Amino acid sequence: MDIEIRTFNGKSPDFALAMEIRQKVFVVEQHVPENLEHDEFDEQAMHVLLLADGLPVGTGRIFADPQRDDTARLGRVAVLREYRGLRLGQVLIATLLDEIKKSGRFCRVLIHAQTAVVELYARFGFEKIGEEFYEAGIAHYEMTYLIK
Repeated sequence: MDIEIRTFNGKSPDFALAMEIRQKVFVVEQHVPENLEHDEFDEQAMHVLLLADGLPVGTGRIFADPQRDDTARLGRVAVLREYRGLRLGQVLIATLLDEIKKSGRFCRVLIHAQTAVVELYARFGFEKIGEEFYEAGIAHYEMTYLIK
């Protein structure tokens, strides 16, 4: 499988491809209300689009936390169902973390990780903060990653 990674801001033509993936994964598959899927952070975020053999199959985003200058937010990580189990989610997370580190602006990363993928993030060094909570009807944990 030939993998290509594109990074861009919310105004790029690739944003529409990322939103198609998010629509399929979050809105259609996981029943997240459509009005919660696209938010004010999309326009300022740096997005990653993962293509497999030329097809857009995964995405994620990062942006500066609006309350903490030293903190990045990572989220909206999604891989199309038929491409799961191929470690593409790991490629996305590694790419997003590399982009955060390259910026040199942040000392930590926060995410709201769905409970089902907490172990995936833990493999990268993320640690749970607090108790499980529900967001858009899905169980999550807040997790933090300290940049070394």
